Amino acid sequence: MSKIVLDAVGGDHGPKEVIAGVKLAFARGHAKPSDLILVGPEAIVRDAMQKGGLAEDISVVDAPDVLEDTDTPTEAIRKKPRNSIAVGVGLVQQKLAGAFVSAGSTGTCVAAATMGLGCLEGIRRPAIAAIITGERNPFLVLDVGANPQPKPLHLAQYALMGAAYYRGTFGVDSPKVGMLNIGSEELKGTPLVKEARQILKQMPIQFHGNVEGVELFTGDCHVVISDGFTGNVMLKVSEGCAEYVLRTMVGAMKQIGVEKEKIGAVLGAIMPRIDYSEYGGALLLGVDGVVTICHGRSQAPAFCNAIRFAQKALVAEVNQHIVEAARAFAARSPESAH
Repeated sequence: MSKIVLDAVGGDHGPKEVIAGVKLAFARGHAKPSDLILVGPEAIVRDAMQKGGLAEDISVVDAPDVLEDTDTPTEAIRKKPRNSIAVGVGLVQQKLAGAFVSAGSTGTCVAAATMGLGCLEGIRRPAIAAIITGERNPFLVLDVGANPQPKPLHLAQYALMGAAYYRGTFGVDSPKVGMLNIGSEELKGTPLVKEARQILKQMPIQFHGNVEGVELFTGDCHVVISDGFTGNVMLKVSEGCAEYVLRTMVGAMKQIGVEKEKIGAVLGAIMPRIDYSEYGGALLLGVDGVVTICHGRSQAPAFCNAIRFAQKALVAEVNQHIVEAARAFAARSPESAH
């Protein structure tokens, strides 16, 4: 199986929580030491491994350039070419690994992967795809941040990629695809949405039509497409709202004297459905490699699950499914190539 490269210093809690996540992945049987490569300033990474009690013999590739929060993606790539993201993507580009996982700068991850790996055949722009647990089904939202100003064809390709990913990962033969909009009516939406909808109607997917924000979490649609700006706002508002409701609920239960054991049982039932760490991260679909972008706040469980889902994406041959879908669309619609 292809190796997974893990950015050991990315995110708010790297490298401590990254190392803890690796240990957890080993304990749960998601990976073996030979499956992983850690990247980052080697002395820092090995020191974190020693302090974290990670005794296994894991490959470490030195990436001495340290990124700051103020570094733009362009500066990160041009002025600090040996940063952990660029080096990690480079290992995938050189076919020394099949997947890259990072909780570092989303913009830098997208830029490095797009430039270093290139887009898949038939795909113009990559999209970040986040999995969310709905009432009926898990659903995939893309884009949630890679491309804030897409063109109609890009949205159409997001639909192809999302459907191919969902089909290969969850085994649903014909996933239902919807487009996030301000209303379900045919005439509503921006010019971008209206033009994209006309393309989507002609595509080899099960197109559901417009989806309002209030409908998202029912899970009626398996795949929901959006521009990166709207999708990112939706995702972060959803996370904040879920945390707020959870805090309010726990506070109310404490006020009325609910026992700690019962509160714990309720949280145990709810948390797997709303905790972003359950899936570990979001895949950057459309690039020639498996790239998982984790939340900047990720801790050990998130990194553990990101490793698991990167393995799953490699086994499911997600990119092959996407290329096949793009070829089928191009064959049916020659004008899509222009």
